[in-house]
Amino acid sequence: MNQTYYESGMTAASGGDVLMSIASIVASLLSFYSLLIWLRIILTWIRVPGQTQENPLAYYIGKVVDPYLSWFRGISSLRRSHLDLTPLVALAVLSVVQSMLRFYGAYGTITIGMVVALIIQTLWSYLLSPVFWFLIILLGFRLFFCYRRSARTISYITMLDSLIGGILNWVQRLFYPKRTINDRQLVTTALVFFIVLYIAASFAIRFLVNFFGNLSF
Repeated sequence: MNQTYYESGMTAASGGDVLMSIASIVASLLSFYSLLIWLRIILTWIRVPGQTQENPLAYYIGKVVDPYLSWFRGISSLRRSHLDLTPLVALAVLSVVQSMLRFYGAYGTITIGMVVALIIQTLWSYLLSPVFWFLIILLGFRLFFCYRRSARTISYITMLDSLIGGILNWVQRLFYPKRTINDRQLVTTALVFFIVLYIAASFAIRFLVNFFGNLSF
């Protein structure tokens, strides 16, 4: 065997191993960075009674993660008056990159089909699926208050309607155009519709992920 060919092959293999190791290390760092983002999100929700300043831990974590999160805050379509999807999108992007690096670090190769499959799976896990569950849970509470309507629950109904009123109006136009129906029937229809849609979307996502993941290019 030609010694030069052997040495060049060993060098290429060694270089590939180094890249795989670097990819695995970077994937682990991104996993830790994602954890910091989750901590940042959770700490912003927690307010100690009487606390007037930001939690010191949240402040220092924000110094690390806020510059990255700020890249997505300029996307106005991700922000609504009661809903901000920018942290989820930021986490989804990190998850896609992290998954690709982890896969390459384990196998030393990655295909376009795998990348597409990872993107689809991540968008479903971080965006679409949580939005579905958020709507289903809110509709479930709204349906509960349809059966427990009283002076005490009016404020809760008003709060829920401020979040899902647009969805309920859309469902009414879709299923009951030019018809007047009561809240109970409308909310029940919306709840059943989104549960069925979630199940159908789950099967569709699974099919797409398997299809693209098995492509050889």
